[in-house]
Amino acid sequence: MRKLSILAPAFVICSTLSIGAQTPDTATLSGQVQDSTHAAVVHASVSVTNQLTGLERTTQTDDKGEFRLSGLPVAGSYVVQGSKEGFAAAILKSVTLAGGSSAQVTIVLNVSAANESITVEGSAADVRMDEPQLGDFLDALEIDSTPLLNRRITFLPLLNAANRPAINQGDIFMNQDLFTTNGAGRRQTWFEIDGTNGNDSWGRQTIFTNIPKDAVETMTVLTNAFSAEYGASTGSVVNIVTKSGGDKLHGDLLELYRPSGPEAELSGFNSSNATSGNQITNDSLAQTAGSISGKLLKNDPTHFFLAGEISQQNRASPVTSPLAPGNFIGHYRDLLLFLRLDRQFSAKNNAFFRESDDGFYDTNPNGIVGGSSLATVARTFRRRTYTTEFGDTAILSPHTVNSLRAQFQLASPITEFDPVVYGTQFVVPIAGAATFTSGTSQSALLMNRQYGVDETVAMSLGAHQLRIGGTWTFAHTGGNSKEFGGPIYLGKFTYNTCSMTVAQCESSSYLNNIANVANYQQSYGNASYTVNDNLFGIFAQDDYSLSKRVVLNLGLRYEGQTFTDSRTNFAPRIGVDVDAFGNGATVLRAGFGIYYSQIVDNEEASYALTGPTGVFNYTATPGQIGFPSSIAAAPLPAFPAGAVPPLRSLYIRPGQSAYLNQFFPTSTLVGYPSELLNPYSEQYTFSVEQRLARNTVLSVDYVGAHTLHVVRPLDVDPPSTYIRPAGTNVNLTARSATVTNCTRPYWINWFAQSGVNCLTSTASQQPPYSTIQSDVNDGFLHYDALDVNLRKTFGTKGVLLASYTWSHTLDNVDPDSTSQNPNDPNQPGLAEYGNALYDQRNRFVLSGFYTVPLKVKIGGIATLAGGLPYNLTTGITNSGDTGATTDRPVINGAIVGRNTGRGTPVYYVDPFVERDFAIFERVHLDLRAEAFNVLNHPNFVTFNGVYGTGTTAPATLGSPSTGITAQLPARELQFSAKVSF
Repeated sequence: MRKLSILAPAFVICSTLSIGAQTPDTATLSGQVQDSTHAAVVHASVSVTNQLTGLERTTQTDDKGEFRLSGLPVAGSYVVQGSKEGFAAAILKSVTLAGGSSAQVTIVLNVSAANESITVEGSAADVRMDEPQLGDFLDALEIDSTPLLNRRITFLPLLNAANRPAINQGDIFMNQDLFTTNGAGRRQTWFEIDGTNGNDSWGRQTIFTNIPKDAVETMTVLTNAFSAEYGASTGSVVNIVTKSGGDKLHGDLLELYRPSGPEAELSGFNSSNATSGNQITNDSLAQTAGSISGKLLKNDPTHFFLAGEISQQNRASPVTSPLAPGNFIGHYRDLLLFLRLDRQFSAKNNAFFRESDDGFYDTNPNGIVGGSSLATVARTFRRRTYTTEFGDTAILSPHTVNSLRAQFQLASPITEFDPVVYGTQFVVPIAGAATFTSGTSQSALLMNRQYGVDETVAMSLGAHQLRIGGTWTFAHTGGNSKEFGGPIYLGKFTYNTCSMTVAQCESSSYLNNIANVANYQQSYGNASYTVNDNLFGIFAQDDYSLSKRVVLNLGLRYEGQTFTDSRTNFAPRIGVDVDAFGNGATVLRAGFGIYYSQIVDNEEASYALTGPTGVFNYTATPGQIGFPSSIAAAPLPAFPAGAVPPLRSLYIRPGQSAYLNQFFPTSTLVGYPSELLNPYSEQYTFSVEQRLARNTVLSVDYVGAHTLHVVRPLDVDPPSTYIRPAGTNVNLTARSATVTNCTRPYWINWFAQSGVNCLTSTASQQPPYSTIQSDVNDGFLHYDALDVNLRKTFGTKGVLLASYTWSHTLDNVDPDSTSQNPNDPNQPGLAEYGNALYDQRNRFVLSGFYTVPLKVKIGGIATLAGGLPYNLTTGITNSGDTGATTDRPVINGAIVGRNTGRGTPVYYVDPFVERDFAIFERVHLDLRAEAFNVLNHPNFVTFNGVYGTGTTAPATLGSPSTGITAQLPARELQFSAKVSF
């Protein structure tokens, strides 16, 4: 609740269970006009004017004195006016609306005018009573004030404790924040940008095209119970509305610098003992950002907003090899461009055009160079994405709004890895020194083109607020190879240990002598694939006001994805909102919904590259078939005639028995699925939201989720269960790969037909395949959480957010994570049920800012969290299944459960201080300093889980892993100066 000065007798905005016809990037204003006796005033005029763009909308009250204005853009604030002949006009300025929400207004008209104060309830920072969804709303001021490393907006969701960083699960080279929500995987966040799909269907790693921080008007992070408008996600929804230009010319220019001098070093290593390129020793950043906005032409109703951002980041990775010691500087360069045009064609129709471009490259992704790896094996990662969107909002009637969004998204490339030295690889072990490696042909080039249309018709029909619509995205993805590059088509020579000087061992005379080569390896097979995937959803959402105090939310969504075999993905949603005491201060909510997730299209890479016609490596030693006659003879033009192909491991798509039977009888496989299904989550919530005082809201929420059909890689030609024989050193016992393979169902069938004894067979007598993995929908997950959130606003002076989550996530496979092989592929169910890899039990986040005297703004983020789990392994393959198991140790007579190790607590404090200086009347200089992890606490997220083959745990068990993929940043300082007009 907040007080505002007005030019009117009385004007009350409240949110007594209002639901409006709005879409994720628009809002609704509705309510009633009354006289001083609270009787309805019919045929009164109500108008709203956007103070930024000048957009005007007018309506009249009906025979109940009620009105509704739907489809309002959320950029800028509004002036709301109510008038009627014989009454003094009521005017309220600076009304701010949130995307996807509604506000209800009660306008009280008096006969004579007087200056009074009014009460505003149900604003973005107030108690919400329109839907059961849970989450946070961030406006442009909060976003601009929050300290963000590299100014990346993907860090903003972490202000809510229900979202957890996921850097221990991969894809760090994307240079964006990845997070998990409600027990869902890191690829389950749905990004909605200006009312349409902002996701990359190829990999769902982050936003398809990133948005400059300066171009974000609002961000709403929904963590649960969202309506049927949203789909293809079992995690959170991040709804972003971008900025529009206004009638006046505005602009700013920012220079940011993060020097390496005052930064602290990451813990656990130094420049002399670093083992990988992820163990960086310094990190600097220079960034230039700016924006300009206004009218396109003086007398034209078209407004523009243009923004850009250039980042230049340098990271030093120590090379400890004596062949070329020193720092390898990895260069990260990023260019973000953003343009938005808005035009109001009439009082009933407005449209916008948005173009977003993002291109970056990194010359040392995931620390390829560093430790003993030389610069000669470096690969550059590139990603360039472009998004073009057109949006139109049409008021078809006072109670019906149609919103149409169409877009084209191009990723050219979505992933590209280019070797710096492209060619045949040479690997030379040098006695008394190290290993010299030069060149590689492991490259990758993958593209993605997406075409999308979203349309929603929102209608107000008495007590029913209906939204009916659909979304469709066609994705054409694919290319050559996979992330980091796969096949070595140009071959690799591994040499005998060289005992000469380093210079001689690296010389062309040594390298070009085939007599010095120990073996030659080359890849053969197909590494290309293409996916044409249609992703679509059809939904209906009805928010029904049973009374002034109770709203029932009913929704149904049908989710489709042609890449999978699911055809019955119906997702009902139901919720209820109750104004407990009728005063809008206490709201009870409950909700239940089913949410389906997408199978990422790059899953086809596993099927294509590791299928029967995919890639395999063949190694030959001198004298064997396939060993080149000379160095110049490499690469070989084709697989050598007469050579015996190596024993291969396969990864096959479900439901392809008819095709695969030409390679092997799928009838021998165990549990090979007939179809690939979309995982889904049953989520349920109960919450209480309470206005404690003016502009202070507390919410307490229970969130539960039960996720089924989680995709996991599983060996469907599993060897028999290996029971380690009892003894004093049970963790050391292991069976051989040959004995293991001979127990596979496919091998048993093969040798039964051939009449050969498996245990004494030669390579030419054996089946061509050993491990045969497939995607199996047998994963399941349970998530229970208590979320507590407190929000306090101080007008324009500041805001305080306090967020705490206790949660427990149990599953038998972690969604969207690597290394998901079970201890025994014959027992992937309850035997694997344990803590999820991201099961962080406690997380608390305190954030905000406040303007103190002398116009100094202070604030920041403080985060305290529990440690993350890690899995215990023996470090050897006890079962003999080299391709598809993760053998865990026996402790106290039983195989230990999944992820039973627990890491160390995480905490970091990120403060900032900022001061605005007026240079001229309309020109300001803003100086800002911010620190990240100012206390320099070592925050580890990955730990050594090797228990070993002994009977007691080694001292190294649980020791933290180091580097930027295993720990959060050490202390870093950022300084910026911004000129605005």
